[in-house]
Amino acid sequence: MNIALIMHELLVEGGGERQCISLARALKERGHTITLYTCAYDRANCFPDLCKDLRIKEVGRGWFSWLRKPSYVRGYLDMLHLAATINSRHEIWNPHHWPAQWGAAWLKRRLGGKAVWMCNDVPNFHEKASVLSGRAIVLWLQYIYDRSQNRKIDLTLFLSNWAENQFKVIYDGPTRVVRSGSDPQRFAPGGNRIGIRARFNFAPDDFVLLWLGIFMPHRRLEDAIQAIKLLRFRGAKIKLLLAGSDRSYPEYFNSLKTLSGNLGVGDLVVFTGKVADGELRDFYCACDAFLFPNEKQTWGLAVLEAMACGRPVLVSRGAAVHEVLTDQENAILFPARNPQALSEKIELLANDLRLRQEIARNGMALPRTLYNWNRFADQIVEVCEEILKGRAVGETVLSRGTQLAQDR
Repeated sequence: MNIALIMHELLVEGGGERQCISLARALKERGHTITLYTCAYDRANCFPDLCKDLRIKEVGRGWFSWLRKPSYVRGYLDMLHLAATINSRHEIWNPHHWPAQWGAAWLKRRLGGKAVWMCNDVPNFHEKASVLSGRAIVLWLQYIYDRSQNRKIDLTLFLSNWAENQFKVIYDGPTRVVRSGSDPQRFAPGGNRIGIRARFNFAPDDFVLLWLGIFMPHRRLEDAIQAIKLLRFRGAKIKLLLAGSDRSYPEYFNSLKTLSGNLGVGDLVVFTGKVADGELRDFYCACDAFLFPNEKQTWGLAVLEAMACGRPVLVSRGAAVHEVLTDQENAILFPARNPQALSEKIELLANDLRLRQEIARNGMALPRTLYNWNRFADQIVEVCEEILKGRAVGETVLSRGTQLAQDR
């Protein structure tokens, strides 16, 4: 198949960017003709090693390229430019994230083909418009326009049942759930555990919790910091390693630093800054457990990468990746926004070596067998072939039986 992936921007090393690029690589390895279109591409800061063999076309931004906000206007202008600039025909337009589906809908109308949208996060225009404010009318108009464009998409894909259900409440159209994953060849036990721990002066008997990602408010890292304070009161020797970039939300990042100082745990919470892509495996292997307190998270790619590295994981039930996990079998699950419950789960894991080993062993099997880029690419190919043949569009999920079997 001739498939065009579309991502509005490729500027940072985030989960959405990694997913799009990794899918492009996996599809290319299967012999498909792949082109990745974007309006803005930072080659040095967006997975240069993963991108080097891909055909990536930066089409540039639309009118008023200096304008960054409001994001709705920026997205509209950029997608308008992208849809007008591309002249190559493709069988499948595969936009990733908002507002790439607008460009795909307009390209489908102009050049033909089918549009299959990978909706990583459900647009929140309806949610914002429902809150009384001076901008309510503007937000409702934005939601109505967004909904009208989404109706032109042939099929919308989601990474979780939670995200699909959120979408169906406010948008129309056929949907399916597919599951992405990690690269089990790249992420595996054996990273430079000693070197990373030495870099941050961790003692051999320190129990190190790792969170890794881009700092954003819905990550709920304040819950983790508060849990560390509770554990200090109980005499537990726990360190929290927060690894990632603060470029997107510097105010949130600074608030976390302030909180750790105010709670008296500044010596137990370590902020590393951005982690080089080549060191991700080392960081995963350096920790004793991986922590994911995120809320309203449509999936959880970092969780699967940590599991592939043989690390036990603690995952919030507010993160949709918990849909494929089993508490105290291949993960430790805890309620979102509950530092007390989180502290108890951390203590449980820290004090039980056998449980840590069992969870790590069971967890490693998931990315190796079910949730990896090869399986993800297979699902996307299956979906696209069905769309091109004009069948099964209205069914939700690859076949429900197939997904349920995978999720087990």
